[in-house]
Amino acid sequence: MKMTLPNEILLAEVNRMLQEGHPVIIMAKGNSMLPFIRGGKDNVELVRNSNPAVGDLALCEIAPGHYVLHRIIRIKDGTITMKGDGNLRGTEQCRLENLCGTVTDIIRPSGRRISVNTARFRRRSRLWAKMPYIIRRYSLAVYRRIA
Repeated sequence: MKMTLPNEILLAEVNRMLQEGHPVIIMAKGNSMLPFIRGGKDNVELVRNSNPAVGDLALCEIAPGHYVLHRIIRIKDGTITMKGDGNLRGTEQCRLENLCGTVTDIIRPSGRRISVNTARFRRRSRLWAKMPYIIRRYSLAVYRRIA
């Protein structure tokens, strides 16, 4: 039996499990983390993290019942600023205490795990973020058509 739960219910339970110290695997939704995470195809493994860093992929509650999984781009004065890799504009913010967990692995449909903590993955992420807007825009348009 397949069952679909609204994000605010599912992710509240995911948050509870993470706070208890359990790792959790969820399927990603949406295209905001392209090209690294493909919504509806890839799963991500999350763990509790009390010491997040810029560059981490984090699940945060940005408003009551509203969660996002995006990359941390700034941490200052107890506030986390995040942005999706596939978002050309716009950021979200939350307080540090609203961080649910961080991603350790991206799991492809084949079962292959990609660790987000390797030097290679972090290098690719930084390179993508530094690309000029126009190159990212057209790369994402092509990627969305073929992915």
